[in-house]
Amino acid sequence: MERLGLGDHFEEDILRALRRCLSPGAVHKSIDKSLHGAALSFRILRQHGFEVSQDVFKMFMDGSGSFMKTLGGDVQGMLSLYEASHLAFEGEDILQKARTFAIEHLQSLNPGVSKDLQDQVKHELELPLHRRMPLLEARRSIEAYSRRGNTNLLELAVTDFNTSQSTLQRDLQEMLRWDLDAVEGLPGYMKLCYLALYNSVNEMAYETLKRDRGKRHPVSSESGKSDVSVVSQWYDLCKAFLQEAKWINSKIIPGVEEYLNNGWASSSGQVMLTHAYFLSSPGMRKEELESLEQYDDLLRLPSLIFRLTNDIASSSAEIERGETTNSIRCYMQEKGVSETEARQCVTEQIDMAWKKMNKYMVHHSTFDRSFVRMAYNLARMAHCVYQDGDAIGAPDDQSWSRVHSLIIEPVSLAP
Repeated sequence: MERLGLGDHFEEDILRALRRCLSPGAVHKSIDKSLHGAALSFRILRQHGFEVSQDVFKMFMDGSGSFMKTLGGDVQGMLSLYEASHLAFEGEDILQKARTFAIEHLQSLNPGVSKDLQDQVKHELELPLHRRMPLLEARRSIEAYSRRGNTNLLELAVTDFNTSQSTLQRDLQEMLRWDLDAVEGLPGYMKLCYLALYNSVNEMAYETLKRDRGKRHPVSSESGKSDVSVVSQWYDLCKAFLQEAKWINSKIIPGVEEYLNNGWASSSGQVMLTHAYFLSSPGMRKEELESLEQYDDLLRLPSLIFRLTNDIASSSAEIERGETTNSIRCYMQEKGVSETEARQCVTEQIDMAWKKMNKYMVHHSTFDRSFVRMAYNLARMAHCVYQDGDAIGAPDDQSWSRVHSLIIEPVSLAP
């Protein structure tokens, strides 16, 4: 259901089923004896907020604390272990060992493995399931499953995907509205940005006021601010842009920590999430508004992932142009390492950010689960956009293909 993009429609049913699996006397212990079953159970349970320990994998480890080599031939088990390892929290060493072990064996598949499984392994090694955009992944799964035969569930998935696509098309049309008279005084390169921002912010403000009937949502915070405004988010974003411009103009390469403290803000991720919060929250609570104002980790971490994935994709071109505001360039300067080594450092930073963010799957958050899901999806969007290069600054055929499959071309079942 979740791979087909239908999970949201059956969320309560899925949670009830998972609770039954965990209830005393449930007949699920036999499944857990297989690596595939244990890894799949771990991933799904943790993904849905259930407390489950990495210790479930100890039964697959030898006396020296390494995973048993005999498991390497179980391709489906290795794939499930690899997927599960990406839901690790900070400091979970067993899951880190699991990832290394799984990658080692998945990269050296037996030629006798079916093509479908080979394709799935290649797809996962490029980017794990946990970091993929759900809607694009749903389309891929629908097309893959439809080749095995048509079912009512697949027909439902197709209808749901195409409905979501129609919504995206309407949103895009709304973003393309312009009042040309309002931008006559601006230079051409600013008109598009201004109009998109003007229309979106005003529409959002109108809908929020209409929904809440003009109520104010007071916030009492240490900073003394009386309310949270998206304007302050835009102010901080512009301030971060200005800092980057100063570094470039002065040809200064900042330290890694200094760069990242500014870079997560210049990614614009926190602005997107704040807008999303006000557009989607049925009722705004004081604690949530304070967390937005103070840039909770749920805003910072996906924004940092956004910044770092962008840097990996655009660094070569930026270094060639002599630009200094890039985490890879900062690592090269501060640590005295090569570009390849610096890229590895940035990749490790991305992994660490994901591990810190993963705690919100299970541990209590100020925000409700729908907003937590938005934060995850922002990080996933970043991976999608910058997975194979800079799809914004220098889009290639694959980038355009993703846009078409997501927004333009409806999905249909194989004949």
